[in-house]
Amino acid sequence: MILKNLSIDCVIFGFKDNKLNVLLWQAEPALLEKFLATEEEYQQTKEIFEKNPALKSDEYWGLIGTHLPVEEDLDGYAKKILGVATGLKDIYLKQFKTFGNSNRIPHMRVLTVAYYALINPEYHNLELSPIAKSVKWFEIDKLPSVIFDVEEIVYKALRTLREQVKYHPVGFHLLPDKFTLTELQTMYEVILDKELDTRNFRKKIQKMGLLVDTGEKQTNVAHRAAKLYAFDMEIYNRLTEEGLNFSI
Repeated sequence: MILKNLSIDCVIFGFKDNKLNVLLWQAEPALLEKFLATEEEYQQTKEIFEKNPALKSDEYWGLIGTHLPVEEDLDGYAKKILGVATGLKDIYLKQFKTFGNSNRIPHMRVLTVAYYALINPEYHNLELSPIAKSVKWFEIDKLPSVIFDVEEIVYKALRTLREQVKYHPVGFHLLPDKFTLTELQTMYEVILDKELDTRNFRKKIQKMGLLVDTGEKQTNVAHRAAKLYAFDMEIYNRLTEEGLNFSI
């Protein structure tokens, strides 16, 4: 049985070409039969999706998610629907808010539990989804027409991310294994949407003991080659658990 009044949405952020993107989809209810456990669940989900304006026009997009079957747990099903819809596996999803305004969806009352994650799209190949018409990256400041309160959910996730980066290290899921200090600073600037003082940023980053000098430099660049760094994963994981004070 499907819990018609409870759904899951996944806000997947990707950092690519010095821009922050979000992953959206256009769901295809006719294909959900391959994903759901029973015919009853399929018919219930199909009935819900038929009221979705995204299915009446290819103009509309939504966050990857669906209504929750009664036998599934929230965290596990979020990873499951994401994996089936995109092929993304072993993605760290963080639950950040439940959206429950009474009029957020016009035809029925739905509580949506939202998750967010950070990935580097270059290291994750999106597979052709068996349950979606399309899955696509959009720049965070150039969202297409979206259903219901998707825009509100995306920007709440972004505000949450901006608060989180002040107290927890980010980058492991967004940057390549080896990166320059400029790439690291640019990532923070894109997330925070503000320019940072280079000297102050590097002083704070290096004070954490978070980075390892690989002894290598960039290759095939037109400018002076910069040093390449990597994360000290032991310190990275400890700071992820303990937190830090990284007011920038």
